[in-house]
This record gives sequence, structure tokens and C-alpha cells, in this order.
Amino acid sequence: MSRFSSPRVRRVATILSLAGVATVAGAVACRPNAEGEEKFRPIAVGEPVPEFTVRTLQGDSARIASGEPVTLLHVWATWCGPCEKEFPEIEALQKEFGPRGLRIVAVSVDEGGDDPVLNFVKEKGATFEIGRDPEGSVRRLYQGIGVPESYLISADGRLLVRQFGAIPEGAAAMRAAIEKALGENVQTTSSREVRRAST
Repeated sequence: MSRFSSPRVRRVATILSLAGVATVAGAVACRPNAEGEEKFRPIAVGEPVPEFTVRTLQGDSARIASGEPVTLLHVWATWCGPCEKEFPEIEALQKEFGPRGLRIVAVSVDEGGDDPVLNFVKEKGATFEIGRDPEGSVRRLYQGIGVPESYLISADGRLLVRQFGAIPEGAAAMRAAIEKALGENVQTTSSREVRRAST
């Protein structure tokens, strides 16, 4: 009788064979395809963000790009428990910083029609802009890994903060980053006005 005929040895050999097949399949699956699929590479802090325009529930559109106000781009869905839990925190940021120039654009990636999103937003009493992206374009452009995710974007279109997961209650780090971004925006605007006045 061969030493390889025992059930235990056969099981180990089978497991090793399957692991080898899975490794090869995984390596092939991760390669960019012939259609030019890009590798996953999240935007780094300090880099320019991709321009993005989204339809809003109000029937208008919101543009995320250089030259826009300091923006908190929030990606969420109605079916996401952490998203629902953090909505009051985002509304608190809107009330605190909206009057000072922060724009919040919360983009729902829910598939289907607008009614469930509209009902959710009304129930939560949200006063910030709500975008609709059922195709998930924002997640592809920004290389998102899930919902919720938030991106604080400077007025010159650079990524200042990327928040994976829900914004925590109190959001001390996010508040500090918003304060700084709004302060820098005021200084930049003031220096442009001084230059214009002197010409």
C-alpha cells in the first residue's frame, strides 16, 4: 500500500491542489482586463479629486471640482445602518459650518427610484444637498470601498480628509479639518480681493 493512499494524506494533497488553483485564478482575476480596467488606487490626501457632477433631489445638480466651495462629499445609502446612525452628525455639521461656507453634498448610491431616498431624508430632517447616483459613479471615481465614506475637499479641489466608515459622534477631527479648510479659504479669498483692488 502506498503511503499516499491514506485518507489524511489525500485530503492534504487535495487542499494544497485547490489552494494552488485559487492562487492562480486570483492572480488572473486581479489583472487589468483588455478593456483597460484601472487598478484600485484610492485618492491620497493632498491630491486633486476627480470632477464629478451629480443630480440632486431638488432637481438641480451639484458639481464637485476646483473652484467650488469647501465641500464635504458624503457617500451613503438608505439600507446602510451606520449611514442612518450618522445622519444627525452630518446635520449638526451643516448647522454649524453651512452658514460659514461649508457645502455638504450627500450622494445616495441607492439603486431604483428617488422615493425611498426622499422619504429617508424627510424622516431624518436633513437640510443639506442630497445627490442621487444609482449607477455608483462616485464610488468608481473616488475608488470607494463601501458606504458610508466622506471626503472633505478644499475650494481648490484637493482632498483634505478621507473618512472610511461613519463620521463619529462629536467628530472632533472632522470639525478641526473643516475649521482649517474654511480659514484657509477665507485667507485665499481675501488675498485675491486685495490683489484685485491694487491693480
